[in-house]
Amino acid sequence: MPPLRITRAGLVGTVLALVVAATCVRLGFWQLHRLAERRARNAAVSARMRGAPVALTGVPSDTAGLAYRAVTIAGQYDDARSVVFAAHSLMGEPGVWLLTPLRVPGGAILVNRGWVPSPDAATLRRQVPAPTGTVRVRGVLVPLPARGSEEGAVADTFRRIWYRPSAGALTRQFPYRVSSLYLQALPEPGAPPLPHRLPPPELDEGPHLSYAIQWFGFAAIALIGWAVLALRRGEPESKEQHRGEPGALAG
Repeated sequence: MPPLRITRAGLVGTVLALVVAATCVRLGFWQLHRLAERRARNAAVSARMRGAPVALTGVPSDTAGLAYRAVTIAGQYDDARSVVFAAHSLMGEPGVWLLTPLRVPGGAILVNRGWVPSPDAATLRRQVPAPTGTVRVRGVLVPLPARGSEEGAVADTFRRIWYRPSAGALTRQFPYRVSSLYLQALPEPGAPPLPHRLPPPELDEGPHLSYAIQWFGFAAIALIGWAVLALRRGEPESKEQHRGEPGALAG
């Protein structure tokens, strides 16, 4: 192989390969930074959920300070305005989450009473009425989805089945104030078999680690790929010179 020659195209290609690799490495470290932030947030949320339950007396005003916190609250269920979050399976069986407003001073809090089986993962074939009278519920406050389907109830209608719930559209259809946090009722002795109470929300680390690995892989591809091209760029010329030498066709 002939010695490598420095050309303008080679310099441009080398600079481009280095810029691409540096950018990918920077994005990889950015994803690792996001992962560290996610882990720190998960640790804080986990500590909140493990803490002693806070006793609420009405619809909370400081929702930021109560998100993912264990609480207890007493009120009366408005069973007639229950809604379902569709397409939630449990151990491979299709079903829904059943949420019922709990009337408390200042409005209501939606209580995720748990999972109910549903063949089409949307409609309830079996009615699961809420307890009557004043009840005390223990659970974890979880933010309603901020982004989802903005299609809500229209005039004189009430939407019960939500595939992509949005906090704004969902809460607007109630005739009273509804908190932007819903209460996920936790399993406890004596709870009815249905709805099946859900465990505390799972905390995941997201896709940041896999994204970081991908970006570092792209950087390696850019550097190794350009190095291979640079080392092989003289091969065609070498072969042509070899064919022209005396005795190249002998034999």
